[in-house]
Amino acid sequence: MTHINALPQGIEPNMISFSQGHPDRTSFPVADLEIAALTAFGSRAVTMFEYGPLQGETTLITHIADNLNRTEDLNLKHEDLMIVSGSTHGIDMICRLFVGAGGGILMESPTYRDAIHIFRDHKTELHPVPMDENGVIIEAMTEIVKRLSSEGKHPKLFYTIPNFHNPTGRTTTEERRREILDLGRRFGFIILEDDVYRDISFEGAPPPSYFALAGGRDVLRIGSFSKNLAPGLRLGWLIGAPELIGTCVNCGTTEMGGGANPFVSHIVTRYLESGKWEAHISKLRTIYRNRRDIALSALERFMPTGVQWTVPSGGYFLWITLPPNVTTSALQVASAAKKVIFSVGSDFFIHPKDGDHNFRLAYSFAEPDELEEGIRILAETIEELTHSM
Repeated sequence: MTHINALPQGIEPNMISFSQGHPDRTSFPVADLEIAALTAFGSRAVTMFEYGPLQGETTLITHIADNLNRTEDLNLKHEDLMIVSGSTHGIDMICRLFVGAGGGILMESPTYRDAIHIFRDHKTELHPVPMDENGVIIEAMTEIVKRLSSEGKHPKLFYTIPNFHNPTGRTTTEERRREILDLGRRFGFIILEDDVYRDISFEGAPPPSYFALAGGRDVLRIGSFSKNLAPGLRLGWLIGAPELIGTCVNCGTTEMGGGANPFVSHIVTRYLESGKWEAHISKLRTIYRNRRDIALSALERFMPTGVQWTVPSGGYFLWITLPPNVTTSALQVASAAKKVIFSVGSDFFIHPKDGDHNFRLAYSFAEPDELEEGIRILAETIEELTHSM
């Protein structure tokens, strides 16, 4: 059992935790970031402490754009990108500027629970769209959009996590992405592409992004350093057409804020200039592929008949479906008594009852021995609950 003095958000002491999508602490390039910080202090000491450009630190924007252009064959220019204080900042800002109170948002069902929270904070109308292994079911989405439009409630946004989805781990196929883009063009809604897991791929590059497929039109795409570098940096980026990025750059909170996190931006810029980014990403892929493989092997060995799970090709998460006679709430109580915790499925649905027989298992944070032992305990507990029902 891992004992940590200062625990990150949502991690409980002396527990095997599958509950939070936290990175592996040993993956942080602490020494390299320390060198980057010292280099930044030496070269940009005064600038680091001042308000920054509203769009974000210029050299960091250039580095991010150049990397995306090289790895994804994009043609990003400076005006297509801005720096944000992590994906949460981007999601909140986009909801406020492009949807507003009473506006309609289409969401995958299930979806990221904190996005549900943010959208509800803004008093939006949320419309869940069911998924299969290839992404949202286009027939169901089309029917929902047509019904809303006939009622004068045209949706303004589709929020999606297309790669290594949180919570299911699924990846939306290119064909499905093209169908959704076509639907968006027909009915006039923006696609918000939350793509923070894209770098954590295990089996080659994921499909082209919505942004790439759309030629940059009517898509806003969020990236972040939280999952591929360190979440404490609170730094990410937003890409979109210049007029959409301009709306975000010129909004009140951006103008008042003096740019997103200029201090950390200078440090991360120096880190990217060191040339160690690609080797770091390769290391992350090895770490998390190994964690996924351990988790899948343990599920195969220990889980009783009737339990199903996804097989992600990247990211941090597995999605578990329990037999009809076992509820996630009962499993949560029983497994917590055995020092194993996870995220219940109801948290990820707009209608919580839809997740009564699901839970998310995050394999990113637990140590390899904890993964195997925790899954064994979960399987044992499911077996006990099955026989007690």
